[in-house]
Amino acid sequence: MPLQATSRISRESSDSSSLQDNVSVFDVDKYNQSDLDTDLTDHSDSESEFEPEHTCPPAKHVSANVVSDFGTNERRLSSTGTDPATCSGDLSNADLDPNDFLQIEKDSSNDIMSRGGYSKNTLKNIDGIQWRWNKYCEFTKRNPDTCLQSLDYGMTKGFFNWICKQKTGVNNRRLSGIKSANSLGLYWKQFRMFYEREIGTKLDSALGRRMNDELHELIEKHKLKTDRRENRCMTVENLESQAETTLSTTEKRFRIGEHRIYALLFLLLIAPSGSRPSALLSLCYGDLEFFLQRDTRAGPGSPHRLSIKFSLRFTKRFLGAKDTAFEAPSLVSPEQLSLLDIYPGEEYLLLPLKKSMNDIFVFRDTVKTALSGYELSINTPITYAEICAWTKDIGVLTGFIITTILYTLRYNTANEIDGSPSVSDALRNLILDHTSSKPFSRHYLARNVSVDTLAIVRHKEQQNTLIRQSTSVGYLASKRRPTKLTAQQSEAVNDDPRIQRLLQQRQSLRQAEKSIATRQKLGNITKELQYLRVKLRREFKKQYRQDWSRQQAVVDIERHIAGKGFEEPPPDITPAQEQNPAQRRLVEALTAPVIDSHEGERCRRNNAILAVMAYCSIEERPLLYNKSSVPQEAKTPIGRSQADEDLSNAMACFCLYQESGGAQSQMLSMRWKSDNP
Repeated sequence: MPLQATSRISRESSDSSSLQDNVSVFDVDKYNQSDLDTDLTDHSDSESEFEPEHTCPPAKHVSANVVSDFGTNERRLSSTGTDPATCSGDLSNADLDPNDFLQIEKDSSNDIMSRGGYSKNTLKNIDGIQWRWNKYCEFTKRNPDTCLQSLDYGMTKGFFNWICKQKTGVNNRRLSGIKSANSLGLYWKQFRMFYEREIGTKLDSALGRRMNDELHELIEKHKLKTDRRENRCMTVENLESQAETTLSTTEKRFRIGEHRIYALLFLLLIAPSGSRPSALLSLCYGDLEFFLQRDTRAGPGSPHRLSIKFSLRFTKRFLGAKDTAFEAPSLVSPEQLSLLDIYPGEEYLLLPLKKSMNDIFVFRDTVKTALSGYELSINTPITYAEICAWTKDIGVLTGFIITTILYTLRYNTANEIDGSPSVSDALRNLILDHTSSKPFSRHYLARNVSVDTLAIVRHKEQQNTLIRQSTSVGYLASKRRPTKLTAQQSEAVNDDPRIQRLLQQRQSLRQAEKSIATRQKLGNITKELQYLRVKLRREFKKQYRQDWSRQQAVVDIERHIAGKGFEEPPPDITPAQEQNPAQRRLVEALTAPVIDSHEGERCRRNNAILAVMAYCSIEERPLLYNKSSVPQEAKTPIGRSQADEDLSNAMACFCLYQESGGAQSQMLSMRWKSDNP
């Protein structure tokens, strides 16, 4: 039975000054009992929108003396200093100016309209759709504010048809265009938020329903993709392969060695916690707390455990720091951790960091110096695009056919937590920082069913390992999968009809009369050729990598039936480059086998930390490509090299003809021609 709280409240009666007992709001004899748990020790109803005291009829006058049933007989004073028994006169406003608060009231509506409670990235997207709306109104020669005030179905329909046909964006940058229905729906959502921010009211519901039908027609008209992206998970086994490639590969170079450690450490931090990648980029040293913890399970005499809120962040302390990061000035090496002990009767020994490092980012970018090349910046964080590119490139070198994104680790953590019987939905939402289960079911729940349904139906043991392998990013992974195109494959893009048409146009312009306009057209065609070649090679490599599994499977089957072994892999485009001594030491130290003894494991840990410290300051050299693998451009029939011709056309694009300096510009251009026959 829940404990029913009753209290005696002193109330002044209108007829007499005697105190009368008042029944509590939880008394079922007079008022309906609340559905909430009324146990005084239970705070589960603390966030409810319904407050039980609101069910009590309002009292005329309530005294400050409250007599509790627990017999405390203490006087409970108001926390706001407005106790009716002690108040006299008006509140003191001598130090306040009423105009300040009137100005706040005047400006508050503008603040709400400008932000609307949205995040920084959302506001950036809303500004982007506003820029497109202004460009559309400029294109149709109308005022954007007036059009937005009188927005109707026709304007909205025309605007979204215009968006679907745009090929350039800000500063005339090329756009890939809208490829999926999800992107079009995102534009529609941002447009509604933009309208609400500018007008102050939501878009008309009837207009919204009509636009939903129009969006479906646009999806069919432009043949947008409607299938959702696979949210495959990066399992622990996949992460192990990615980590091994990150440490050992020489085909991916970083500016300094510490960035190679970043590429691995960042994944190791996401894997157990499921943190958002963008949140980890803002991680500062002030967010870390190191301490030694007594291992009570191992018994007396066992070594203490080094603990932290993110246990893997401990390694970051020794990532090439030139000065000691700990508050204790003598703690400068990992060997000294073995000398520390915890005071008898206590369970922890705090290892505080310097307060001056509280606002320093953990993952920092590099800066170029005049003498030493690259070095770690003072406090400039790496960008989200950088860490995404590193993860994607290393995933290709690992042999994954599925594009490796940072959220694959968060997907895996979310699904593993959801499948754990010891984690409730509420705890899962708390770990993932979700307000409800809807984001998980819509975006995180694996769309590839990762359970053995046949075994469940037959009441047999599930083959979880096989199912996990086939539904993860490691599906069809192979390090034999090519990562680059050969010279012949790169040259094959010149046979594309679009390339041939541009080459013919450029050839005809070369034979035409030389003028500023002709040179500008030549420069534009040269840029178009360069862009189109890069695009075609990228698309060809993507398709080639996807088809490789089927083609190589046929080759392997035929060789096995014929009694032959596996064929030798083709020579790599990039010659094999040996690891430098620091990288070899890093790989050997971090992949050393586990040792059973406490002393041996402590030495293995210290060696790994020292190897990381030594590698962080290493500046990695760029890759050396084989010149024979570089594709040759089509030969020009006028006896000049393709590089000279492209450079000449590019320089001609920047020759600005003016009335006073036009002849001089033409003379400089002709001199370049004569110097480069």
